[in-house]
Amino acid sequence: MPVTLSPGERELLETLVSKGLVSGWRMTTAELAERIGMDRSRVEALSRLLVEKGVFKLVEEEFLECRLTDEGRESLDKGLPEERLVKLLEERGGEAAIEEVRRELGSLYGPAIGNAARRGWVRIEAGRVKLLARGEAVDERRVLEEVARSGRIPPGLESVAKELARRKQIVCEKKRVAILEPTRPLDEVLREAVVEVGALTRELIESGAWRKVRLRRYNLKAEPPRRYPGRLHFYVEFLEMLRDVMREMGFVEYEGPLVELEFWNFDALYQAQDHPAREIHDTFRVEKPAAGDLPHEQLVEAVRRMHEKGWGYKWSRDIASRLVLRSHTTAVSARLLALRPKPPFRAFVLSRVYRPDVVDARHLPEFHQLDGIAVEEGMSFRGLLGLLKEIFERIGIRDVKFKPAYFPFTEPSAEVYVRIGGQWIEVAGSGMIRPEILEAFGVDAPVAAWGMGVERLAMALLGINDIRLLYARDVDYLRRFPVNWRLYTR
Repeated sequence: MPVTLSPGERELLETLVSKGLVSGWRMTTAELAERIGMDRSRVEALSRLLVEKGVFKLVEEEFLECRLTDEGRESLDKGLPEERLVKLLEERGGEAAIEEVRRELGSLYGPAIGNAARRGWVRIEAGRVKLLARGEAVDERRVLEEVARSGRIPPGLESVAKELARRKQIVCEKKRVAILEPTRPLDEVLREAVVEVGALTRELIESGAWRKVRLRRYNLKAEPPRRYPGRLHFYVEFLEMLRDVMREMGFVEYEGPLVELEFWNFDALYQAQDHPAREIHDTFRVEKPAAGDLPHEQLVEAVRRMHEKGWGYKWSRDIASRLVLRSHTTAVSARLLALRPKPPFRAFVLSRVYRPDVVDARHLPEFHQLDGIAVEEGMSFRGLLGLLKEIFERIGIRDVKFKPAYFPFTEPSAEVYVRIGGQWIEVAGSGMIRPEILEAFGVDAPVAAWGMGVERLAMALLGINDIRLLYARDVDYLRRFPVNWRLYTR
């Protein structure tokens, strides 16, 4: 049955025939390209197409590729250690003291004596090294020379090469190479072949060659090639969408340090110093430095009074000075309240926090939180719930409900649940900042606050069941993700 060839495939076969490479040869694509003077990448591409059409056969072969080490090069230039020992003894009249030999050969003394004695060339007797035979490592030299020349081991000397590798004279690696060979004479293939072209060109028409070619059939069901535009990671898109929602509602974004004082992470938020959340199984402690400097004394004193009056224990500056990786972005909200913002003031922080969780489908030790505060005259708990409903509506979530809850730094407080895909999911905690905290900070207006777990919300909205996929780096997976996630919100 005639083979259908493209113009490029026919050109390659014609070139091979013109060079006398009709049949009976075996070469790599690199050797073939060099032999016929054609670009290697073109030869490789056309050869693989001809393999699929049965014109060529591709055979993978394994071989050892070797190279000389520094010791091997020295042995090739000056002789192996045992050869140099023989030469030294010849110059000394056939024997020499052990100390003299050791001084002359240095680090080569041990290998030289051991290998020369094993071959029966020398013997040690009465503190002297005596020459028994004027030997020469012929096979070893052949291996070293061939490895230096071609990187291959001469046939029949594999055991010698293995010993040289053990002596670190050569280093060998297993390599695989693809060998091409024709399945039948190429001139015969050309006589029977049908050349197929994708379009009639001016050259084909003017030369009359169009009569000898066949037009390729169009596959009307073939998919066009996919073209992927540049885009942000889908989770980064989600984070940016949250930022846009907050900015649209008049909130200004702030950031704070990732390594935080317990003072800001806990004490300023009216969280007692014996609270379980401060233990090492719930918070990452910093070892060096273990402590930092507290803020100005007036604020520290106000927080001390707040704790001792409210919780009834002796407050410790040392505990408040300890450094931790911040466990919630509410620490940034505490820093903002310490600035005594004047109403109206709306701020948010969307950043990373750290907790010592075991990594699984639902937990990571590093994740994102969205915290917000609204310092406004007349702000009430009811106003806070309305504000949160508006945030979620702008995200695309209509069903929101609230459940009474307890948090150390807010009163009254509520957990926030949203319905996504037929199930209710807890996504945030919220409440009005306690008067004890506002008094310590010197803030006169009511303050509404909330903290939102971003990964949990993203997983629900994006239909992801493993939190680790939010940080996926697989390009194919990322390309399949819809660009406009809002279209897929339920």
